[in-house]
Amino acid sequence: MKDRPAILPLGEWPPKRPVLLTVPHAGRFYPEDLLEKLRCEPEKLIIFEDRFADLLVDNAVSAGFSALVACSPRALIDLNRHHLEIDPMMIDPPLPLDSVILTPRSRNGLGLFPNYLAGFGGLYHHLLPYQEARHRIENYHAPWHGHIADILGNIKSRYGSAILLDIHSMPPLIPDEKGESADIVIGTAYGHSASSEITAVIAEIVEKHGLKPAFNKPYAGGYTVDRHGKPSSSRHALQIEIDRALYLDEDLYHPSVSLPAIRQLVHDIAEGVAQYIELSR
Repeated sequence: MKDRPAILPLGEWPPKRPVLLTVPHAGRFYPEDLLEKLRCEPEKLIIFEDRFADLLVDNAVSAGFSALVACSPRALIDLNRHHLEIDPMMIDPPLPLDSVILTPRSRNGLGLFPNYLAGFGGLYHHLLPYQEARHRIENYHAPWHGHIADILGNIKSRYGSAILLDIHSMPPLIPDEKGESADIVIGTAYGHSASSEITAVIAEIVEKHGLKPAFNKPYAGGYTVDRHGKPSSSRHALQIEIDRALYLDEDLYHPSVSLPAIRQLVHDIAEGVAQYIELSR
């Protein structure tokens, strides 16, 4: 994208704390060559955004934590998908079935290259050329996850452990039979990407902020925590889903006066897990 880096590093480099924050889905600047390929108006693409989630790491960055923000929009490429999680029939020429990972998400247009919008239909005027798909993987997906892996390796070598906090936002959840719904969902791939102790630290911090945590449902974490979370090797990765209504206006479009409180929550989560690692050394 012209004049915009694919990845925006924020904070201290190399990291001075054993925590890396990442924001993969907040990109809201749509390159013209992408818009020309799509059938819908740019405003409809907001549904793919974790709207203004990049603003949530500001307090943590100001306090000395390190963060990576993806500037590429999710409509271009979903960084929280495996690079082979592709609908083979959206590519020109179609990909062999044995060269992709077919999942319910990719079959429903929500794979690596989103190509379906509920209530609208298919996004693209034409099939996506193979060379374009390859370009997106090589220039956005591969560098993103390569940087994360390298940084976590650097953190672990210095501190003995490393924690990845992958920051997302979610639409408000439907209340349960008791009329309750979670404000924050902590995804750990059902315990496979982070230790229960670190998960408990985060849950306690969420509750101290007067918010209700949930675990893995309905968001257990995507490719990022699957790839980078290896608790047996002292690498922990957690997907943190934050209700957008906590920091956006009633239309879920602009930041609200509650944004500073959620910035502080994200800072406190980073600080809490960092202290847990530092005191455990």
